[in-house]
Amino acid sequence: MDEAARLAARAFASITDDLREARIGLGLTQADVARVLGVSRSRVCRIERGRATNLTLDYLSRHAAVVGLRASVKLYPIGGGLRDAAQARYIARFVQRVGRLWRVRLDVPIPLPGDLRGIDVLLEGACVICVEVVTRLRDLQAVLRASQLKQRDIGAARLIIVVAATHANRRALAEARPTLLATFDLDTQHVLAKLAAGQDPGRNAIILLS
Repeated sequence: MDEAARLAARAFASITDDLREARIGLGLTQADVARVLGVSRSRVCRIERGRATNLTLDYLSRHAAVVGLRASVKLYPIGGGLRDAAQARYIARFVQRVGRLWRVRLDVPIPLPGDLRGIDVLLEGACVICVEVVTRLRDLQAVLRASQLKQRDIGAARLIIVVAATHANRRALAEARPTLLATFDLDTQHVLAKLAAGQDPGRNAIILLS
């Protein structure tokens, strides 16, 4: 939380500097900007000095537009954070089933500058395996694309996607099974047995875990 607060302060300082420099670049006064926005000049001044509080995304977007900027906010998944209780349980169950002969690392960040993604579980031993844990399989193709990119970027030999064995998840995997067979081992017991023995499973895999 402390790091999040520091990041927010740095981001806010950068935003307010950008608003001020854009205004000056257009030859506008603080009064000009305030008149269009329907606020006082002193409020614009406080914002540009980083002293304003209670700024909303709506206001920042409108202020940015007045000075020729477009506001953009994007959230990135990172290692850490609070997991939902279900995902934490499935991670623990998976590690308990297979982790004895592997070096197990949790919430491993992608080692690329500026990359905020993370791996749920990284197994290191007979090979390096990227493990992603999914409790609700809403968009299988999106999960596969994101997981395969993580596997590539962390340099893992194998990718294993652990899926909670709910009725909805089973149905989604059953429907996609014909296309998945070409690239994924779908035999849960076979893959778990290989991992428990400390062996390379030989292929990328999707496993259902109860």
